[in-house]
Amino acid sequence: MNNKKLILNAFVACSVGTLAACSSSSDSTSTASPTSETPTTSSTIVGSIFAAPVNGADVSVKDMGGNTVAGPVMTNADGSYSIDVPDSALAFDLVFESTGGVFDDEATDAAGIGTDAGSLSALVAGGSLDATSSVHVTPGTTIHADLVTDYGKTATDAKTAFFTAFAYNPDFTIQPVDVTEPAALTANDLSRLSGFRALVFSQLAQNLGLTAAQQFDMFAALAQDLSDGTLDGVDANGPVAIGASGISLPADILSQYIATAASFTEATTASYTVQYEPSGMTTHGKDTFSLTITDGSGLPVTGLVDNGSLSLMPMMYMNDMMHSTPMGGITESASGVYDVIIYYLMPSRMMDGTTMGTWDLKVNIGSESAHFYPNVQMAMMTNTVRVQLKGINDTIIDMNGLEVPRTYNLFRDRLATLDGDNNDEFDVFIAPIETMTSFPALIDGMTLMSGMGGDPYLVDGITVEASVNDGTFVAGIDNGNGTWSFTGLTLNSGTGMEPVANTICVRLTVSGETKTTVDAEGNTVDCGTFTVTLPSM
Repeated sequence: MNNKKLILNAFVACSVGTLAACSSSSDSTSTASPTSETPTTSSTIVGSIFAAPVNGADVSVKDMGGNTVAGPVMTNADGSYSIDVPDSALAFDLVFESTGGVFDDEATDAAGIGTDAGSLSALVAGGSLDATSSVHVTPGTTIHADLVTDYGKTATDAKTAFFTAFAYNPDFTIQPVDVTEPAALTANDLSRLSGFRALVFSQLAQNLGLTAAQQFDMFAALAQDLSDGTLDGVDANGPVAIGASGISLPADILSQYIATAASFTEATTASYTVQYEPSGMTTHGKDTFSLTITDGSGLPVTGLVDNGSLSLMPMMYMNDMMHSTPMGGITESASGVYDVIIYYLMPSRMMDGTTMGTWDLKVNIGSESAHFYPNVQMAMMTNTVRVQLKGINDTIIDMNGLEVPRTYNLFRDRLATLDGDNNDEFDVFIAPIETMTSFPALIDGMTLMSGMGGDPYLVDGITVEASVNDGTFVAGIDNGNGTWSFTGLTLNSGTGMEPVANTICVRLTVSGETKTTVDAEGNTVDCGTFTVTLPSM
């Protein structure tokens, strides 16, 4: 694989102003020449053609019958274009299509070589465009459009199939940017993410042994593969060939795509190089990793925690929404090496393959930022990683403007099995929701925001207790950072080869109210149950 660094704040291509182009109307009297044509009005749509920016591509707009209704026009060096589309056509579904042109492939670092581009397209629903609209054509929009135009899927079914495979919805309204350009320093997160997704396809093509130009055949092959609803290298007729390359999509193409997206572990900003180093398999629940940060000379950058310059903003991009997740601490464990604790609310994909979305780890260093996109896997089902408790007195205003109980997330933080009886330890980390982007550690005396305009809530006293295997509740020890410890526990480890499951029920009382949940039988209970499995002795 090409070990090229990502440039994490990518350049925003210069915007093209939108114009409303309307021809002048003729005299409305009946004396007009019978041979004169009825004038038409049009709207100017701007956008870009992007694998990386494609220069010199012909862009046309076609109806669903394949008839050209606008264009062709040619893209500029930055991939941008402007095209006048008759207003009468905008009420109907349209396909924006590009052919030809050249681009500098991201994965192969082919700057200045000018790789020939193939066909790219985007399907646009009727009634969704006007003179203020933009249409950005990418590998993702191309696969989605092919599923509709070549394989007869509805736009909704194509969207579902695409999201199931690639964990995002291609959005033609977002302008992508080339995340490998050294001068790319001002992109917003969504533009950067769109550009990164194009890079993943480019790198995937290279990993499969394809040339940069053959990735366009790969886009068509991926659509063909997905035409049966599953990305597995075959369609109804057998293995899917990638154009005339002599290469077919492998059976594990989905796994290869996931691994490719997660393989970019080094990123460069204007001033820093950041290395993301997972501690092992990344799973939902508690996860730890390290960030090694160096300057332009390769020297470690120290003191970023002490001076408050280093922070993280994780974000999960789901089908039609996004949310953050609770953060633990950041500590500098060695010169320029920062250890991070995060508590993932959900995996990228469920155990059955159901796609949840894409995690974006945004690392902020002062005013600069770096991004990484880990594949967060399901934790072992034999152990509980998180329980949720709620109350009645403590509410928030949700995204729909409804008053709902605040959720308190309790994560398994640590399980220590020590020598001797009554000497086991279990720790939990507690993070309530404020908004979909804020899940602070629960600290006594703090004031919590209450969603979208709700009244602030003062945390006036916290009690956390735990019961092991239906035994007596014991009080936890407040560590002051959102974690609570239960020591002197007796957990069963069993004998022989079989592991033994223990239940630890954790009870939370905040400001005098004991939080509750509903158990598997539908009963309201006053504690959340963790199942923890110990190896046999």
